[in-house]
Amino acid sequence: MTTEKRQEQLDVIQRTGGNREVMLSQRVIPDSYLAYAKQIEREEQTLTLPGAEVPVRIIVSKALDREPGCPVHVNFHGGGFILPQNEDDDLYCARIAAGIHGIVVDVDYATSDKHPFPAAYDQSYAAVKWAFTQCAGWEADPRRVSVGGHSAGGNLAAAVSMKAARTGEFKLCMQILDYAANDNYMAVIAEDREQWARCTAFSLLYADGDVELLQKPVVSPIFASPEDLKNQPYTLIVEAGQCPFRDVNREYEEKLLQAGNRVERVEFPNSRHGFSVRMLDEWQEAQQAIVDAINACPAVE
Repeated sequence: MTTEKRQEQLDVIQRTGGNREVMLSQRVIPDSYLAYAKQIEREEQTLTLPGAEVPVRIIVSKALDREPGCPVHVNFHGGGFILPQNEDDDLYCARIAAGIHGIVVDVDYATSDKHPFPAAYDQSYAAVKWAFTQCAGWEADPRRVSVGGHSAGGNLAAAVSMKAARTGEFKLCMQILDYAANDNYMAVIAEDREQWARCTAFSLLYADGDVELLQKPVVSPIFASPEDLKNQPYTLIVEAGQCPFRDVNREYEEKLLQAGNRVERVEFPNSRHGFSVRMLDEWQEAQQAIVDAINACPAVE
């Protein structure tokens, strides 16, 4: 994609993002949610990975009952592959770490304004692989490592899970797909160009303008074949009823099931895209469902 085309897409994202900023400025964050920050310890590191320096936040529960063998959850933030990690992700990860009495690794992967695919994908996979090597030092159970993400981050979680099953380099116990952006092609071909302009910009920037790439499972998991979806970890799909990816993720659920995987879906019919991290609608119920699922997930053999 030329510099001019890239700037055009960035301008679209800037032009269509006003409502989100107004919403964020007007909300009130509950004290009970802020309190989770006092229940964890946070450390920032920069991983030197092939071709990149990747910041990660390691969030550790301070709970007295955190014992050796605790779970590890690797989180990929949302934002259309272009908006960076922010304080909402910090709060979410604190909530999850405290709730599971374990460890969350939050990956601040490179954004596509300067680093299109495969940067975020490669960095996310490498960060999960690194997390497995740290389990002994963290006194965590490498059989209880899960991945999850929101929107674009859910896409990365699905793509990482497929690659892990293919390579066998590590074995995940679970993937959490939270209103995952699992079809980045549909916006490009949508009839209502104005309605889908923002999503189209996200998609084209991530794929560096390559529309054919948007139809590959590694960029749009909905295009995965039964072979691609073999041996996937237990999957929790968090559904926002008002999200444009709702039907896509129901279809993805069906594909996972047909490939012989265990899948559960929790529905939040009154919720919008972004709700669970941005503190909208049924966000507290969604976060509790994620905590409960990680706690209940058995270790892989």
